[in-house]
Amino acid sequence: MFSGTSRLMTASEYLAHAYEIPSTWPDLPMEDEAFVASWKEAKGEEVLFFLGEVLGLDVKRFSWENREGLSIAFARTLGGKLPVLSMAAHCDFRQMEALLNGREAAEELPLTVNAFALVAKAERVARHRVLLLNWAPYSNIPAERLGLSEEDWLERSYRLRLAHECAHYETLRLLGGMRNHALDEILADALGQIAAFGEFDADRQRLFFGIAGDRDTCTGRLSFYCRKVLPEERSRIYHAVDVVLDPMAEALRELSARNAAKTKILAFLAGTSIAERLELYRKREEDQ
Repeated sequence: MFSGTSRLMTASEYLAHAYEIPSTWPDLPMEDEAFVASWKEAKGEEVLFFLGEVLGLDVKRFSWENREGLSIAFARTLGGKLPVLSMAAHCDFRQMEALLNGREAAEELPLTVNAFALVAKAERVARHRVLLLNWAPYSNIPAERLGLSEEDWLERSYRLRLAHECAHYETLRLLGGMRNHALDEILADALGQIAAFGEFDADRQRLFFGIAGDRDTCTGRLSFYCRKVLPEERSRIYHAVDVVLDPMAEALRELSARNAAKTKILAFLAGTSIAERLELYRKREEDQ
């Protein structure tokens, strides 16, 4: 994460971010973190019973809008299992975040925010890492924009959102970090798209990011991840992301055709910066 007190970055500094890929991977999946053993699967009212009576959280201070839509399951990642708390109402999503962080009241959140990979702060679950997911259209994109029914899009959105958050956890445990950064978001959305659609599509990603018009502007999520870049240089980020998406989609199709292991896909997505990709793709075009 960027420090809130740090100076604004240049586009060149921002675009240089990538992860160091290990020469050998640990035994995968990694062992679960210790706290995972204290969580149990549950649905509906059982979720509130588990959180209140077993984990000791004060669930009664909130009025839950859709109790039947609550569930606890486990996601299996390369970094080990994680508890996943799912909601079917944005109000419940906001309240669950407040509950796990030990706050008396839920904070206001945009309707576009429907997932958290959070480290709980409430006393009885402090340092537990939990995925919070709400059932809602991904990136607030209407189903008709994708040519899907609302029911189908909600199902795909959930799979996409789950794989996205799991990808962040995998970079954290396997590569030592996760950031609010365009590269990390491309990585997480790529794995999410593959989980939800079977492939990564560049135009679909532009839609999710809000890259529009002349491709140097942004009307959606990508602008949030660039807020620590100098305002006059943010258009360079939008343009750079736009340029790399098509070649990345092509490379991911090739990896998929070879049935590449997930570690190969993760290394491809995380190990090369956007700046390096721009240079590689520029040289490729010159050689053609």
